[in-house]
Amino acid sequence: MEVDDILRNFDTEVGQRSQKPKVDLYTSLSRVMLNERMAPEILPYQKDLLDEVLSRITNQQQLLLDSHEYGDVNIDSGIITSDYKLQLMIMETDIERLSYLVRLYLRVRLSKLETFTIHYIRLTGERDDTKATLLSDEEQEYLTKYMGLLQSLYNNSILKKIPRELTYLDEVESDISMVTTPDVDEMVFIKVLRDETITIPLEDEDELQLEKDAVFVVKYGLISGYLNIGDVILI
Repeated sequence: MEVDDILRNFDTEVGQRSQKPKVDLYTSLSRVMLNERMAPEILPYQKDLLDEVLSRITNQQQLLLDSHEYGDVNIDSGIITSDYKLQLMIMETDIERLSYLVRLYLRVRLSKLETFTIHYIRLTGERDDTKATLLSDEEQEYLTKYMGLLQSLYNNSILKKIPRELTYLDEVESDISMVTTPDVDEMVFIKVLRDETITIPLEDEDELQLEKDAVFVVKYGLISGYLNIGDVILI
């Protein structure tokens, strides 16, 4: 019997059958995490998926707590079997693996915000729809506070000692920019999920044909649009 089959059977016994198989939720979260980890830029925040995952974790934690209390009360009655204890251990493992992916997903995103702080401050400040879809409310708050700490640090240690016209952190002059931005020309590995062949125009009128289930190495900027709609994934 597979781990997810045991989890579903346990949910049935306690009257908590989930609406979606856990393996689907775990796979979706793994894919989102890997896309975020391999992409050079921050991807739109997956609010619906994260809300569902966090809700699942909360419900499972409460169910686990109730199950342990039930086990403690009935441990001497002979009702609690080794299978019951095994099911609790598997549920704990399910909680841990989901929690680990959530932590990794958020850490990768925060790392990008810290690396490209000014870039994302400007990006989310230019358009409200970008702010609403790119970052969560907590990430937007973190970005703003982090930028404030950077400005305070630079002002107190360096900027106050140099001419005012040289103190702008987001200055762009000619081809030189002080704003660090993600490298969209970075090469990435992709796997194609779309049934129809994807045609990507290249330089010198060449084309790249991306067929389903094939793996390619391409510039991120060429496939970022297909990544956002789920036609390809990063690996």
